[in-house]
Amino acid sequence: MPKGSDANHPPWLGGAAAMMAVVITHPIDQTKVRSQTQRGRNSMLGIMRSTMVHEGLLGLWNGLSGSLLRQATYGAARFGIYAELNERDRRRRGSAPGTRWGLVKNGAIAGLAAGVVGAPGELVMVRMSGDGVKPLSQRFNYHNALHALYRIYRDEGLASTFRGVRMTCLRSVLMNASQLSCYDMIKQQLLALGLRDGPPLHLLTATLGGTIAVTVCAPVDVIKSRVQSARGESTPVWKMVTTAVRTEGPSVLFRGWLPAWLRMTPTTCLTFVFLEQLKRRF
Repeated sequence: MPKGSDANHPPWLGGAAAMMAVVITHPIDQTKVRSQTQRGRNSMLGIMRSTMVHEGLLGLWNGLSGSLLRQATYGAARFGIYAELNERDRRRRGSAPGTRWGLVKNGAIAGLAAGVVGAPGELVMVRMSGDGVKPLSQRFNYHNALHALYRIYRDEGLASTFRGVRMTCLRSVLMNASQLSCYDMIKQQLLALGLRDGPPLHLLTATLGGTIAVTVCAPVDVIKSRVQSARGESTPVWKMVTTAVRTEGPSVLFRGWLPAWLRMTPTTCLTFVFLEQLKRRF
């Protein structure tokens, strides 16, 4: 993760890069959500196959506008705030290298803020992506992300646009504290071992950092998706967790791990490739 110089670029670049990446990787994100919210077990390929059979090839991109809204808010906030916090630390310490705790702290703070800002987009993305596996009578049938926000506000109230915000923020704190900081720390260690700084190192670092982040966030991600995809009165999180573990086994907390990992790796790589290109122009 570039440090210092990131603060000299417009804060929206991270969100724009993430939006560009998610256009390509949305089918994997959709599959992850459907894996987490549907009852029973089905493989990643099985879910994708079912989507194409019932909704066509383009059905894999159903809910894309929700993903774009999420990245326009959450993505821009986490990259922009993390870069600004790192820049402030750099100015404060002068030439001294950043500490591991400092990177984790900055990632967690950026994640908390981004979790709040991006909560409505996260809710819309989850509902739109998971709609295809619901019975027809239970579907939301949103036309696009803006229509979804309007419907949620009209039918459920303003507070409902932040449904699941606690789980969203918890996941965001864990994700960014681990992903962003681990990227920096792993890169520093690999460079110290003599690896050359270049695209292969960046790919390896992104993969390792992403794997750690996905594993740390998996249980929270599963419960968050179920909270946000539900209708009507909210079920207490503790009750949802105990019911899921009792009826579906402890492994339910890591359901969707493979789609999440497969999404994280290309999304992270694409996001940073697009980000570097945007930074050359802005």
